[in-house]
Amino acid sequence: MPVARRIRRRGWMNAAKRASQLETSRPIVRHFPAARARAVTPVEKASVYVFDVEGTLVDTVLPALNCWCQTLEEFGLVYRTADLHRFSGLDAQEVLERLLPQRHAAEEFILSKFVHRFRSEVLPAIRAFPGARELLATLKRGGAKIALATCCDPEELAHYRNSLNADDCIDVFVSGDDIRRGKPHPDLVTTALKRLGVAHPGEAVFVGDTPYDAEAAHRAGVRSFGMLSGHFSRADLLAAGCAAAFLDVKSLDQALAEPAAAA
Repeated sequence: MPVARRIRRRGWMNAAKRASQLETSRPIVRHFPAARARAVTPVEKASVYVFDVEGTLVDTVLPALNCWCQTLEEFGLVYRTADLHRFSGLDAQEVLERLLPQRHAAEEFILSKFVHRFRSEVLPAIRAFPGARELLATLKRGGAKIALATCCDPEELAHYRNSLNADDCIDVFVSGDDIRRGKPHPDLVTTALKRLGVAHPGEAVFVGDTPYDAEAAHRAGVRSFGMLSGHFSRADLLAAGCAAAFLDVKSLDQALAEPAAAA
């Protein structure tokens, strides 16, 4: 065999050997569908449910965070989505106060810019999570009292209500205009319970997607369920006080229908 051919052949063999070694050295990633539906402690049903809206029933978390990033960048304030996510669940004013402990000269302008961008560019595309209406309808058929309680203003809540198409299942609505303090203060929850005519908070469950929801529930004396749709971890939600954490509204619906089901 000519030398040139032997060299080329040896090169091909060595390349093939290296490729084989790379393939076998790569970590093997296995997908276990059951891991997304692992068993949890059976869920005790309640007679009253108060639902957070944004991130719990409607898909707002990532769009809102991206809106914050774009708005802040216009003022020379550069943050990653991950930097802002830890404040997800707070109202916009509270987010700014925590982001900018030293008052920024343009703070009010930043806030107004964010609100305008969110309402004009983001809000029209926000949709309810699949299964959200079905969950609310199931609870209502079971005789539960239901409230929606969110820090957003009535205009935004109206859009979410239209997307959910579940007004016939909901007894009470509470928006940011109805309270003095947002989460983690308990005002949203206590206002909803008062309007529902609930004298004993222990009858109720607050369903939210952030640790701030769990804290608000705890301060109001009610149990809380956490939803992973807000992109906080199960561990974060449980550590904040949630009695249970669920992948999404469909998982919660399933767990309430069959308490031994997975979340």
